[in-house]
Amino acid sequence: MRRDNVMTSQSMVGPDGGLLGRLFFGGPRASLRSQLSWLLEPSAMDLIFAVRSSLAAILSLLIAMGMELDSPQWAPLTVWVVAQSSRGESLSKARWRIAGTVLGCGIGVALIAAFPQASALFFCCLAVWIGLCCGGATFLESYRAYGLVLTGFTSAIVATGAIAEPDHVFDIAMARGTYIILGVVCEALLAVLFMPTLQAQARKRLLDRLNGAFQAVRQVVSDLVSGRADAQTQGQVLTDLMAANARIEFDALEMGPGTHAADHAHAALAAMIMVLARARGMALLEQEHTVEQQSVPLPAALYADYDIAREHIEACAHPKRGDRFRFKMTSRRHALEAVENGVRACMGILAGWLVWEVTGWPSGAGFISFVALVYGLMATRENPILASTPFLKGALWCAFAAAIYALWVMPAVTAPEVLIVMLAGVMTIGGLAARKPATAGYAFSFNMFLPVLIGPGNQSRFSEEAFFNNAMAFLAAVTFVGWTYRLVLPFRVDSHMRRTARWGASRLKALAAPTSRVTVHQWLSESASSLVRILRNAQGVPDPIRLAYMQTQCRAMTMGMHIVFLRNVAKDPILPLNARRGIRVFLRKWAQTGPDATAWASVTAGWLERQALGAPPDTQDILQKTATSLHILAAEHSDTPSFVN
Repeated sequence: MRRDNVMTSQSMVGPDGGLLGRLFFGGPRASLRSQLSWLLEPSAMDLIFAVRSSLAAILSLLIAMGMELDSPQWAPLTVWVVAQSSRGESLSKARWRIAGTVLGCGIGVALIAAFPQASALFFCCLAVWIGLCCGGATFLESYRAYGLVLTGFTSAIVATGAIAEPDHVFDIAMARGTYIILGVVCEALLAVLFMPTLQAQARKRLLDRLNGAFQAVRQVVSDLVSGRADAQTQGQVLTDLMAANARIEFDALEMGPGTHAADHAHAALAAMIMVLARARGMALLEQEHTVEQQSVPLPAALYADYDIAREHIEACAHPKRGDRFRFKMTSRRHALEAVENGVRACMGILAGWLVWEVTGWPSGAGFISFVALVYGLMATRENPILASTPFLKGALWCAFAAAIYALWVMPAVTAPEVLIVMLAGVMTIGGLAARKPATAGYAFSFNMFLPVLIGPGNQSRFSEEAFFNNAMAFLAAVTFVGWTYRLVLPFRVDSHMRRTARWGASRLKALAAPTSRVTVHQWLSESASSLVRILRNAQGVPDPIRLAYMQTQCRAMTMGMHIVFLRNVAKDPILPLNARRGIRVFLRKWAQTGPDATAWASVTAGWLERQALGAPPDTQDILQKTATSLHILAAEHSDTPSFVN
């Protein structure tokens, strides 16, 4: 019997994780110490972030309670939502959170005022509005998307909170707005105290990131030319470049106004992406051994891109007075996923209302508020299915910890000092978990909703019945949203790969149109961002398919760059009319058939080389570069992988 008990215990919590390991940690565990390294051996920066955020959350809670606000628990939730590892991220998120809160409060008041006695119309309009916010957020980037979804779920929180007392909807909206602003201010105050040398640190981080990316690109270019780099290596470097590009906005915010460092940094990264595309073409020419002299002009263009990147990095390090440089990288907009996001959120709100309408659940209004809130938090995730699983597990941990606090700890708290001591420890642990990628998904829901489930108040506390109803509404909402993401128009990375491949092929053909205004930088940044997004979500895709897809996308990036070059050359008046006509004929075939037109590339290149004989030096140089681009297009087409659209 003893042996059976030991075996049962090992199967539950043994070294491989067992049932509890799969439930709470998502899979087998190597060792307890390695799994808890984020808690037992935190870095100095992780500890500073956790302590800073915990103190800010507790400070906002104490101020809200001192102001006699009715629901002070929403203030620390705001702190954990806004708190980020860098001050620039916090500033950006706080700015859009305040804007979204103000607009959401106004929409919530308007909905209650428009449909005070018509619940069906009220929830239909609320569902459509949240669907529009979640769908529209797909077209925005960074925390702008968060600001839009925040508008949706803030309006839901205000409106559903006023269902029982519609005459007080304005007071409820003002209270919710106060909590948001209070949380933002507290987080900003603690961040300033913990990071006094903000501008210098931000500039150093930006320069370190750019110089690191530059060295990585140089290494990959060297490997490409020597034939040692494959598509996976190129994809990894592009992932690093796009990650650095996403951080530029936050560093620029920390550096303060009056600087164009962000524009120069974007331009430097765009030049690095162009270097990769050029190097790939040069490597293919070397492999094909088509015409050896054709590879001569390419290194000059390659070094020119290197110089452009260095110049922009230097402009970031030493800004010049009167600098008016502007640059913006673009990324693809996902229309189908936006529609799916909107439809899913809209149907989810309507289904939640029907559940409340049929069951008459006393916590139905809270359930719908939580549903809208979780939809908003998940809507900006690239793969909501992957994000919803750790979010649910973090919610289970949150409910467990909140039960201990609400039922045993909080009744014994008699002074603010005791409250600080009681909450500081668990919030610091949550802050440390948020800094480790393996546990960040759990901490995401744990940190935000722990104060909400505890429900601290000035003169009262949650009764056991109220706590369990609130916790049940929260867990039911998280589970409900997770299942809707799996059942209603689920995100599938394989279908997303096929859609992106078709989109890339269509855009590649359209680049040859004389009316196209897509620049090289736009094409490369859109293609790179689409490729990187898929790589982040392609863990379940077999390696051969993933590598073939990466090869296809890298090939399309290089071909598109040269098509844009040919389109611009065809308009250059320095070239003879016959040469421009020949290039236009090739571009017309490309616009009709796409990469199949490369069958004419070598013929057109040979004809242009003959046109260059005896031409002026400037004209000869342009014709030689044009012929080289055509040879690269032919080499790229012959290197076509086996990925099927």
